[in-house]
Amino acid sequence: MSKVTSFIGEHTVELTIVPMFKKILEEEFEFVVPIFPWMTREGGIISQLVHKNDEFKIIGLYPRRPKLSTKEADSIFIKISEQIILGARSGQVQGIPIIGGLPLVRNFWELSNNPECLWLNLDFEKGAKLEYQIKFENSFKPEKPLSEKVLTSYNEIHQLINKKSRIFDINNAIEAFRKIKMESMNLDFYSRFAYMGGYKPIYFLLK
Repeated sequence: MSKVTSFIGEHTVELTIVPMFKKILEEEFEFVVPIFPWMTREGGIISQLVHKNDEFKIIGLYPRRPKLSTKEADSIFIKISEQIILGARSGQVQGIPIIGGLPLVRNFWELSNNPECLWLNLDFEKGAKLEYQIKFENSFKPEKPLSEKVLTSYNEIHQLINKKSRIFDINNAIEAFRKIKMESMNLDFYSRFAYMGGYKPIYFLLK
């Protein structure tokens, strides 16, 4: 594979795909709230107090950056970080399904109007291939085995939530967020300093 580079960062991707994913979830749930939790804010004392009687489901989303190559203009590339796979694996254990979201864009302007997006199941096996090429042939076509991880319909996303997401209260949710972050970094203890770095999913609280 030729050298590939991202032209946008995760936060830019978030601004496009979070509203798109929220709209998908709103077909099934009355309340859909995306959060990017900090332990001193969403996980803080005030938050725990005002939400102490709440129960909700959760799904997580890792924004993924499209990468480009100067030699292969007909393609988008994606790399699935090992840290993200570990995070998704931990989320499954905690009862929080976590998927990936990749907008299929090749410049800023294609982000503008609900671009085609791959929603990816992240249940990759250990040792699985982590870099993929997605060629444009009238539409973007992921290669195998990436194509087998694509959630091809909104109904598949809703089914994933129904099967994998358990009911949380605010305290259990905070603890799950901590575990997912630490286990994604192969740490067996909680560190507020480690929580601030690396990859973190956006979580959607669902009622």
